[in-house]
Amino acid sequence: MPFISKTWKRPALLLDELEYTIVTDTLTGVQRIEPGPQLVFLGAYETEAGKSRKIVLEKDDYVTILSSNTGELRIVAGPAIVIPKPTESVPGGTQKAVSLKRNEYVRLTDRSTGHMRVERGEQLVFPGPMEVFEPKKEAFKLQKHEYIKLLDTATGIVRVEIGEQIVFPQPTELAVNMKVEKAVDVDDETSVLVVSKETGQQRLVTDKGPFFPGPHDEIVKVQKLIRVEPHEMAIVRDNAGVYTFHDGRAGGKGTSFFLQPYCELVTMYWGSGTSKEDLDRNIVRNAKMPVHKVPITKIDLRSQYAMFEYNVRTSDNVELVLEGTIFWQVLDVQKMIHATGDPKGDVWYHCRSSLIQAISRVSLETFMTEFNEIVTNAAQTDDDFFRDRGVCVHTLEVTRYECADQQTSAVLQEIIQETTNRINRMQQQQSENDVLKEKMAGEIEIEKQKKELIQTKSDNDRLRALAEGEADGYQLAKSAATFLSVLSDALPDSDSRIALLKFVHEQRDQNQQTASLAAGNANLFLTPQDMKLKLNMPTPGAHSRL
Repeated sequence: MPFISKTWKRPALLLDELEYTIVTDTLTGVQRIEPGPQLVFLGAYETEAGKSRKIVLEKDDYVTILSSNTGELRIVAGPAIVIPKPTESVPGGTQKAVSLKRNEYVRLTDRSTGHMRVERGEQLVFPGPMEVFEPKKEAFKLQKHEYIKLLDTATGIVRVEIGEQIVFPQPTELAVNMKVEKAVDVDDETSVLVVSKETGQQRLVTDKGPFFPGPHDEIVKVQKLIRVEPHEMAIVRDNAGVYTFHDGRAGGKGTSFFLQPYCELVTMYWGSGTSKEDLDRNIVRNAKMPVHKVPITKIDLRSQYAMFEYNVRTSDNVELVLEGTIFWQVLDVQKMIHATGDPKGDVWYHCRSSLIQAISRVSLETFMTEFNEIVTNAAQTDDDFFRDRGVCVHTLEVTRYECADQQTSAVLQEIIQETTNRINRMQQQQSENDVLKEKMAGEIEIEKQKKELIQTKSDNDRLRALAEGEADGYQLAKSAATFLSVLSDALPDSDSRIALLKFVHEQRDQNQQTASLAAGNANLFLTPQDMKLKLNMPTPGAHSRL
């Protein structure tokens, strides 16, 4: 061609169905979109920007498109095929819409106006051009005994929603404490201490049933019923410092109560040989000095034991270690609470002081012989001290003592051993004496019984002889009467008959005596009366004549 200085050949641009290209006129700067499918032939002053893929949006997809000419944003939701204009861009690419279930919600905020809205399920949520999503959340599922407080951050209004229901918050509402709360079951054992944020006043809720707080109520504490046993007393102090004493001894059945508003259960800290951790694990160490402080909320009014170990010195400067128990008791709680915060520690330390003073006035020998009396007197030297604190010490008992110095302890052991041996010997002698005493008592008892036996035999012999004598006499009387009666005709004279009877008996007695002599080895001694002999004693010089 005459006026053509240069030529070249350009191939056409083939676009498929999902492609497009931007064509620019280099003379005018005008741009246009050429979508596929087609074969694009460029003009003499046109250029193409290459192939670009169309934006294919599914049902839950969307894109945000920004116009560089106006700065406006627009949202294109699927399903769709999007071809941006030459002056438009897709800053964030393809994004997913928020799929909400029935119990879900999402909050959207307009960045240009700050306006907020809430979309509930079930649905597919696409944002506006200037809106941003917050993470989707589940609605609050409230069961029958549950509630939730919602605070409107725009107005400051608090509302309470009670189950059973599903609660969706408003756009400007937030859940107080960010969770669902459970109602408090108020019964005979449980109450609720509540403070009102409107008035600042506390109240105690004891009405039985589930308790749901109001919008401006705050649960300070869920209280359990405080039980006081029949041997205990609890002390309650109000905000004015006034004490109330709950005595379980009243009625002998114990008592129970709820703490009223602005009141607290007085907690004392008593000295103890066992720590609180040991008490919680049911471990009793019985240390011999109050090395720990344990909390006491209920005062035991029964008698109690406290173990001790004291170091004391006698008047002759012998150091002793005493071990024992203090038997003490709280008598007046009102005096105690005003006078001391640790009555057990006061008892322990004051008993130590009393023992140190008492033993320092006596020698070791005196202490060993009279330690029981010394310890008893020491416990009673200062009753006013204990009375002012509402306690008393029943007994102070020393169960063991030893010398702190080893050499002195060895000497003391020898003394104790010798004393023990002496006591053993005395007990042995006492046992022997008791045996002899019992033996003598037995012999005396036997002799008494023998005496009774002899007396009884004598009485029996006398009775027997009396009976036999009476029988013989009766027989002799009958015989004599018969003899005299038979001879009454032959010998009318009674004197003659009696003389004859007497002669008969004399002859019979002589015959019996003669028979007895003949039958044995007996010697016969005859009296002049028996022989009827007469002796004539001659005068001197004359012959005797029989």
